[in-house]
Amino acid sequence: MGRCIFFLLAILSVAGCSTSGTGEDKFSASYLKAHIVPNKTTQAEVQSIYGVPDNQSVDSDGDVSWIYRKNGNLSTASSVANYIPGANAISSALGMASSASTASDAATKASAKMSGSTEYHADTLFIRFNSNKIVSSWHM
Repeated sequence: MGRCIFFLLAILSVAGCSTSGTGEDKFSASYLKAHIVPNKTTQAEVQSIYGVPDNQSVDSDGDVSWIYRKNGNLSTASSVANYIPGANAISSALGMASSASTASDAATKASAKMSGSTEYHADTLFIRFNSNKIVSSWHM
């Protein structure tokens, strides 16, 4: 049982990497423009903001692309928890956290639409780095 609790805490700490505790949406255009600056921001700085990428690839020029999904870490954690004996409650809790996050995102989008906000929010973020590990571009 102690291992399950330790595992749950480890998963939740990783899952928290893609969300902001301050209420800021790290997947909004304004947040990205302020924090991810092409030809300036490093891979280490991106990782300190978003955590480990959900997917990554390298092209023939040595450029690296990272992909972040807004709820990617919660979904991954939930599916991993399914393989641990006796961890059904953990998997269920992570599934509920992912559903709550999705509902919160939908409420935020509805509120923005009602208020006339034109801020763009995405569920997926693509960041490309040059061979020097500096952001060359990003898109949502």
